[in-house]
Amino acid sequence: MNPEQARGIIPWFANNPVAANLLLVLIIALGVINMNDINREAFPSQEPDEVTVSISYDSGSAQATEEGVAIPMEQALEDVLGIDTLTISSTSSKASAEIEMQAGYDIDELLQDVKDSLDQVTSFPDEADPPVVAKETRQEHAIMIQLFGDTDRRSLQALSKDLESDLLEKSNINSVSISGWLDPTIMIEVDKDKLEAYGLTLDDITSAINSESSPSQVATLRNEDIYLHVRASEQAYVKQDFAQIPIRTTSTGAVLTLGDLANIIDGFDDDDFTLSRFNGRSSLAVQVITTGQDDISKSAEAAKEVVREWQESGRLPQGVEIETWYDRSESINDRLSLMVKNAITGIVLVFIMLAIFLNLTVAFWVAMGLPFIFFGTMFVMGLDSVGLTLNMFTTFGFIMALGIVVDDAVVIGESVYSVRSKEGDTLANTIKGTLRVAIPTLFGVFTTVAAFWALSNIDGRLGHQYAQFAAVVTICLVLSVIESKLILPAHLAHLNTQRKARKNWLARGWGAIQHCADFALQWFNNRIYAGTIRYAIQHRYAVIVAFIVLFLLVVSMPLTGAIRISFFPNIPGDTIRASLSMHSDVSYGQTHKALTLLEETARATDKKLLNGSDAQGIEHLQVTASGDQSGNLRIELASSAPYSANDFAQTWQRLAGTPEGVSSLRIRSARESIDALRVELRGSDNTVLDGAMDTFISKLGAISAVRGIELSNSSTESRLVLKLNDQGRALGLSTNELASQIKGNFDGQVVQKYQRDSAEIEVRIGYPDNQQESPANILNTLITLTDGTRVPLSSVALLTQEDAQTRITRIDGKRSVYLSAEVDKDQMSSTEVVEYLKSAIEPEMNKRFPSVDLYYSGEAEEREETESSMIKMFAIAMLVIYGLLAIPLKSYSQPVIIMMAIPFGIVGALLGHWFNGITLGIFSLNGIIALSGVVVNDSLLLTSRFNELRQETKHLHKAISEACQSRLRAVLLTSITTFAGLIPILWETSRQAQVMVPAAVSLAYGILFATLITLILIPVLLMVQEDIKYLVKRVKAYVNDDNTELVSKTLD
Repeated sequence: MNPEQARGIIPWFANNPVAANLLLVLIIALGVINMNDINREAFPSQEPDEVTVSISYDSGSAQATEEGVAIPMEQALEDVLGIDTLTISSTSSKASAEIEMQAGYDIDELLQDVKDSLDQVTSFPDEADPPVVAKETRQEHAIMIQLFGDTDRRSLQALSKDLESDLLEKSNINSVSISGWLDPTIMIEVDKDKLEAYGLTLDDITSAINSESSPSQVATLRNEDIYLHVRASEQAYVKQDFAQIPIRTTSTGAVLTLGDLANIIDGFDDDDFTLSRFNGRSSLAVQVITTGQDDISKSAEAAKEVVREWQESGRLPQGVEIETWYDRSESINDRLSLMVKNAITGIVLVFIMLAIFLNLTVAFWVAMGLPFIFFGTMFVMGLDSVGLTLNMFTTFGFIMALGIVVDDAVVIGESVYSVRSKEGDTLANTIKGTLRVAIPTLFGVFTTVAAFWALSNIDGRLGHQYAQFAAVVTICLVLSVIESKLILPAHLAHLNTQRKARKNWLARGWGAIQHCADFALQWFNNRIYAGTIRYAIQHRYAVIVAFIVLFLLVVSMPLTGAIRISFFPNIPGDTIRASLSMHSDVSYGQTHKALTLLEETARATDKKLLNGSDAQGIEHLQVTASGDQSGNLRIELASSAPYSANDFAQTWQRLAGTPEGVSSLRIRSARESIDALRVELRGSDNTVLDGAMDTFISKLGAISAVRGIELSNSSTESRLVLKLNDQGRALGLSTNELASQIKGNFDGQVVQKYQRDSAEIEVRIGYPDNQQESPANILNTLITLTDGTRVPLSSVALLTQEDAQTRITRIDGKRSVYLSAEVDKDQMSSTEVVEYLKSAIEPEMNKRFPSVDLYYSGEAEEREETESSMIKMFAIAMLVIYGLLAIPLKSYSQPVIIMMAIPFGIVGALLGHWFNGITLGIFSLNGIIALSGVVVNDSLLLTSRFNELRQETKHLHKAISEACQSRLRAVLLTSITTFAGLIPILWETSRQAQVMVPAAVSLAYGILFATLITLILIPVLLMVQEDIKYLVKRVKAYVNDDNTELVSKTLD
């Protein structure tokens, strides 16, 4: 073949190395330029799939809100298309709805339909606020900034506001949240004795405040001679302004001011218990939140720059410190570093293997293809039309693609090397060697792409995340085709395969290594492998039976428990979190004690695990609370901590036990986007639902692997109900006035709001703590009549007691209670827990509570959706792979033979999990799906070579043996280089790598075992195929009564 006359894109590039090199440099340059334009995030952003509705309604009870707002809202949304699940929660102050969208529906269309439907509702109470409808948006934690020290709250809050302003000035920061914040309040504590002495009421004081302190009203006087603004009123801003407000003019002409009657405090709203402590000191936390398409790394870096400026400028007062922690960008950058490290390690291992078994030049140019693929993929990822980000899934996609993408180049390099070494070092032989394997390798890439396409189309949340993983691998594979078919042949056009005498001692040493490797491979090929093939073909049916038995034994291992199954394995998190819920009748003082006890227990846990070591364990510890009956702790461990986050969480949970007053305590170290266990009970009768839930919890408590049970419905609380009696009405009281006085006597009330600087200030009026009525003395509380007379509450109102729910939840039209819980996956997986509940507890529940329906959501629901989709997509992938194999082979039966490598590749994956003690989960199954497209490649090459030789010889044994022996080096090299490319992640012990280790194990060990299948079972099956063909011909001849000699190819 004259290379100048050869036509096609491959010969053209082989004849034009300048074009090949320019293409190589161009793609690498574009990738380098585009790298900074790729956004970084911890996990792939989910497309918004939820619409929320909030309606504020101060009804006084959750049931009133349900009847007045929740049920009309539910009825209005019944006919709206695109709703998958509707959950409405009602409290005494509002109704909130979470509308989960059906997959594939348009979120903006659903948002508009929900708005339109709610706008048509006329039955909402007049007192209810208009519905606030919004769609879910991406919000992801970037970094936490802590202001802490020995100073007062006002200073900390002022500093946090200044910090917030400085952060928002940065273009890479668009959202900031301050935790531990208390709203500024002007508290007017009116002296009750003075008020009575002057014959005044709280209503009189309220009227005076609103009359004398109001937003400025400006009049304009203008004519041809004058232009003048006249301000007719003024808002009081500080406590001195409020103190000067006139209340009454006495008979002597003296003005009685508010300051004469009340103690005015410019403080903070302490209605709800709020706690914010960092490393044992008072603190406020400023959280930087990444929104929309913002880059987490850039947001975190901008925040750290602001913190450095504060530290260097001396803006902090004495005793106050500022520090950053819980930096999500660190984990992202760690993954990128891990990717680069593993890529370099993989490239070195691949280079060494190829240099030993082939040629230094071949090894160098095959390895050089990896930067082309890496930077080329970076370029494509940065395109607006593609929209991929650097996250956990895409970075590990790069790492896993490393071992796969070199296969093409290895096969091309080995083929060119073999042809040139046998037939001469000419350009024509380079083209010949490339074209010999071009079609099989091209369709081999197509089969791999088909597998990853199936992976990217799995339904559910995980399917969306794996779509980016699969997209990266697919881009890498497409670029590997370009590199191996166009660029690599041009570089191998001048390959010297003739080994010459080496003068340099290093060269002579390397030559000796190559000679030994080549000799060993030839010896294995001729002495071991050739005999094995002959033996296997002679005993082909026994070999098939042996492989089937092995397959059945290994596949049964997950069923027997030899390999544990956990569909959703624990994904290590960045911090350890403890969430605390108290019983509804617990005071905030008891909550504070429980949180302090947990903090002390965490320190004790650290001391116990350190066991006298000088290493640092806990680096940061934050305690927060924003309600009377709940609180949270978050711990960040030092990078040098001698124990894992999981060990700490388990020990902490064990030492903490259940503090007094605590209803649930959950301590977690794993990252969870959905609950490990969530069970919903739905029905129409609340009493029955509560009884069913109590029974279910008692049964669930017997499972040791389940912990941290948390109920959705708050416990019922006891309430006192006041009802104005006939005497009260006769004395001129109204229900509204009675409620107002009761509120003022016990709690105070907000009489005004105004804006001061950047904060909204509430003006609250009430009595001092020492003059407020005692809750135990409520019936003796004095009520002021219209004539100023004061009478006991018991004389004007009836008092009754009731138990009322504080929250009512409705899911898809039914009242619902649900629980969520942690699962210790070292004991049982979530899958095993749900299976146990269904078999052991659910039947009894159905008998005792027939009107209650049980639903398993959380991981169970996600698993069911993902499993069914996975099976469907795996079947589609098999059909596509069959078609892609049938086309180049021009056969209906040979693709089936080649695809036998797939189930036995699964055997290798299972053995890999058993050998490494790894639980089989969703990531393992995704690795197996990816494996299905990879393992057929070597079998396709061997079968294609057999078909070529089959045309040249009538002796089947010779054709099969020669095909196997001629492809042995290529098969071994592709398998070994793929495994070598995955070795770094298999050996990686860092937290960042643990998520993808199961998928890497599936792929690496599956490929190793599939190599045995390719080299032994595929030749046997090809021989069996010929047996069947021969048998069919004999049967046809017999049926046709053909007595002519049956001409057949030699079978032995």
